[in-house]
Amino acid sequence: MSFNEAGRFLRAARPSGKLGYKLFSRLTANVGSMPIERAFAAGFLGLLVPLLTACSTLGSSSTPSTALRPASSPRFGSARNASFTFKFTTIDDQTNPTFNKILGLNDGGKLAGFYGNGSVSNPNQGYVVDPPYQQTNFRSYNYPNASDTQVTSLNDKKTVVGFYRDAKNNVRGFVNVEGIWTNYRHPHGLGEGKSVTELLGVNSSDLAVGFYTNASGVNEAFSLNLVTGKVHAIDPPGGTNAVATSIAGRGDIVGYFEKNSQLVGFLLRLGTFTEFTYPGATDTKFLGVTVYDQIVGSYVDSGGSTHGFLLTEPLKPSIAWQQVDEPNAVGTSVVSGINQSDDIAGYYVDSAGNTNGFFATLASPSPR
Repeated sequence: MSFNEAGRFLRAARPSGKLGYKLFSRLTANVGSMPIERAFAAGFLGLLVPLLTACSTLGSSSTPSTALRPASSPRFGSARNASFTFKFTTIDDQTNPTFNKILGLNDGGKLAGFYGNGSVSNPNQGYVVDPPYQQTNFRSYNYPNASDTQVTSLNDKKTVVGFYRDAKNNVRGFVNVEGIWTNYRHPHGLGEGKSVTELLGVNSSDLAVGFYTNASGVNEAFSLNLVTGKVHAIDPPGGTNAVATSIAGRGDIVGYFEKNSQLVGFLLRLGTFTEFTYPGATDTKFLGVTVYDQIVGSYVDSGGSTHGFLLTEPLKPSIAWQQVDEPNAVGTSVVSGINQSDDIAGYYVDSAGNTNGFFATLASPSPR
């Protein structure tokens, strides 16, 4: 979607709230005297100007990436029986109850996700859902004119991120602040029609993480400051195809990368990478992290089944993993997010082959 198209959408719908009104006023005040591309940038940053200079055809002026390459050390620890339990609730948008995925949650219990399996007849349709998670609590979040949209994360300051596919088959990250949309394409990614950039996590300091696909077809993880527009490469040593999935309030980052033909999880804290593999797993993905470095994600066992997990005290000698599966799951459970109240969210496949979202609250003492 071009910024000219975005300008038409800005005129069509005024966002609610003081912040949204101020941003809208800035964005539209000078539309008559300059191109939308420049009016959009001039109005939004305040908050997001450098971000927009990294977008679309303006990518060449973005801040150069700075790679972090400290030493990495593998950790395994031990799997254990459950020392705490969760109470699960299935969360599905009834517009399409056969395919839903919950990909993120914030500290207020708001959930980010989408429905639809991504086919032409059943496209991805993004949403945010508020407690108590009734059908009337679902709100659509679909990037204008996109063929598919996935909402992946939201913070406690009304910033929502994700990615979408446009009419030319580009996949681009997006940011939505109180109804105002902008997109992001990493400047070092593939060209028009092949571009892939996904924003997968955001914290309440408006620091986002994700990945892009480079000219060699390799995934490269990065962090993006939504206020300054600065981009930093996230480059775990010893592997390739890195994906950054979540960033905690104090800046700790998790994700996964390929090493020796397997996926391993990583934690980047205070400039140091540590890699992790769930005991006995063939693949491990880190998908969510809290300020306490409680980490959730998924792993694949030797039989090919996918399970969720919770990892506590990952940098202490007492590192311990707990398998977390939705009780109705058959072969696939994924825990995609965790908040400061120890609520978790994710998705699972049931006996009918449907993919369902879930939200779960702690029913036994906290793992902290």
